[in-house]
Amino acid sequence: MTAWRLCENELKKLPDNNKFTHMYCDRFGSTLVVDAKFFRIKGLPYGYGLLWGVDYFKHDIPVAIIASSERYQAWAKYFSYHRIISNHPELLVCDDNVNIKMAARDKFPEVHIQTCTNHFKEVIRRNLKVRSDDTYKSFMKCINDAFKEKRTDADMFKRMRILWKVYEGDPVCESVLVNIQRYYHELTGYRGFKGAPTTTNIIEGFNSHLQSRLQSLRSFESVQHAQLWINGYILKRRFTKYTDCKGKFKHLNGKRGVDMTKKQRVVLPSYFS
Repeated sequence: MTAWRLCENELKKLPDNNKFTHMYCDRFGSTLVVDAKFFRIKGLPYGYGLLWGVDYFKHDIPVAIIASSERYQAWAKYFSYHRIISNHPELLVCDDNVNIKMAARDKFPEVHIQTCTNHFKEVIRRNLKVRSDDTYKSFMKCINDAFKEKRTDADMFKRMRILWKVYEGDPVCESVLVNIQRYYHELTGYRGFKGAPTTTNIIEGFNSHLQSRLQSLRSFESVQHAQLWINGYILKRRFTKYTDCKGKFKHLNGKRGVDMTKKQRVVLPSYFS
């Protein structure tokens, strides 16, 4: 029997991650950070994506699905699972993907959206071509400084007014400043949620960890194989104790993500020795 066949047999013994959550977990946090991570399927010209999210304050992964794209329908399906497990996030942190935002608002009309400030700045950075052209480097530095930390409206508006006066008449800079004003509500969606993030850094870290595992695989033989492997990977992560959490998450060291969301007085099954 091949190594993959042995692995496949063990993976098939594991429960579906989403069904496991529905059965054993109900203590979810207020903030969900989501993203998609794409991977290769052998013989397909395009990749498939893992649509998943991290419960920010609990560091658990309650729901994940495999989809062929990040279309609205795929994200709507993802958020539907959150409704099934009775997880209604109050704050959603994501990149500036309209499909994510539309699907989330459809399933959770009251949800607040926090657009990742890192992604938002990166779009500006690319449009200004500051990595290859010095023309707008000083302007970009001011934008970076403005979003370096959480600021009051008064502080932010003061900074934007100064920038407008300095760069008035430059259509490129004016366009950036107008766009910031247009997105301002989503760039400050964290307001009212103590300790909430302004970036998707936590899920990006999870993506990086997953990528380090995927590199050795190169590609999956089929979508079914990908679903099996990724389901096992996610469950293993949920059942692995955290050891290097820092700052406000230091208290999570020695705990598993699933310990933080499991139902009260429920004994979790053991899947990994």
